[in-house]
Amino acid sequence: MSKKEKENKQLLEAGQKSRAGRLFSEYLRGIGNEKTEVTTIFTDPDTGEKRIISKAEMLMRYIWEQALDGSDEKARLEYIKLILDRCEGKTGVQESNLPKRPSIPDKVSKKGKDRLNRIANNE
Repeated sequence: MSKKEKENKQLLEAGQKSRAGRLFSEYLRGIGNEKTEVTTIFTDPDTGEKRIISKAEMLMRYIWEQALDGSDEKARLEYIKLILDRCEGKTGVQESNLPKRPSIPDKVSKKGKDRLNRIANNE
């Protein structure tokens, strides 16, 4: 298998993983928007009323609960970091294992290096 075919195969695999990840995220968001969970919402310390909320909201309430009252200190710290990062507008970690596409200067440098190596090998 040539080097170019290997690079194309890696890019195809990266594209498939990316599309699968987007589809997975789309379904997760759709399911998260389903309003099926029942919880007690407190409007003040004394009064609480039962409401139907979405799965996503229930999950966020669970994360807040773990950050404030969790028993495992290490997990609690991770939940706190997650909440603070998201409140500041930082996004989650993207797929970092996908191969990075080389920039134009890198491509030009590689082509020049390959050309010089071919010239050196022919003489």
